[in-house]
Amino acid sequence: MRQAVTRGASLTRQLLAFSRRMSLAPEAIDLRARFDDMRILMTGALREDIALEVELAEDLWPVMADQTQLELAILNTVVNARDAMPQGGTVTIFAGNARLDGRGESRLTGDFVRIEVRDTGTGIAPDVLDRIFDPFFTTKEVGSGTGLGLSQVYGFAKQSGGHVKVRSRVGEGTRIILHLPRANSLPLAAAVEASPPAIPVPGPKGERRILLVEDNDEVAELAGQMLEGLGFTVRRAESAPAALAQLENGHAADLVFSDVVMPGGMSGIELARELARRRPGLPVVLTSGFSDGQRDGDADGLKLLRKPYRLDELEAALAAALGAHLSSG
Repeated sequence: MRQAVTRGASLTRQLLAFSRRMSLAPEAIDLRARFDDMRILMTGALREDIALEVELAEDLWPVMADQTQLELAILNTVVNARDAMPQGGTVTIFAGNARLDGRGESRLTGDFVRIEVRDTGTGIAPDVLDRIFDPFFTTKEVGSGTGLGLSQVYGFAKQSGGHVKVRSRVGEGTRIILHLPRANSLPLAAAVEASPPAIPVPGPKGERRILLVEDNDEVAELAGQMLEGLGFTVRRAESAPAALAQLENGHAADLVFSDVVMPGGMSGIELARELARRRPGLPVVLTSGFSDGQRDGDADGLKLLRKPYRLDELEAALAAALGAHLSSG
């Protein structure tokens, strides 16, 4: 499910990454634990004729980055390596500490973590090498890729205060080298991380009613599956006016889960304001991948769930909204 969420929202997030307009949430990340968690995801992205090797320095520093975007960047580089090895081979992920002195193409100074993704594939031709980070540039056949994978890596690295570069020779494979800032503090141990609270809604599973407001069919289908897995009965509206019409026509909801940017002349934030006037106390959770929407929502006292979200993040956001509603009721 987590992999499907990333794929379903990747187009918007990758475009925002390249333009450096996405809203990041940097945190201290233990790469050793993160790569352990990602191994199944990375292996699933590779074919059976490709081996995956992970080499991590013993004294590896924690890195300061947005966890979701870091995972997506690593996955994008692994997929790029896979496609460069049509006859099979090996993908090696290396991470180690690096102190940079301002020299070289990055011009970075200070403590960084160096992450390399190496493949034994066909390599990249010199006339292509300078264009691989361009949005929509791809050497794959039509329908085989968006050309946004490496542009996401580039935008993520730059917005995180780091750098990415590529080294490649035709017939000898490719290295994608990512430098990210070292975190000054250690991340919280996974053992003490709080589990997301259970959805505090009374009634048997399947009787929890949610109105999903989403104009994109693919995103709506995926979000609906996640919500049903959390025990909700889901109705969908394709716009804010359609959502208001459903509620006025007698379709009850225990919570409204809405995208922010939608057609129809009314945003998700405007929908939330109108619902506060018409249906005081009805919980509303908004979701968006745009940083501007995040600021507008915060100004209204509305917390936004950033796309792409994981199942546990969705559950926690809904639980918080419903819990606040029940405690004030």
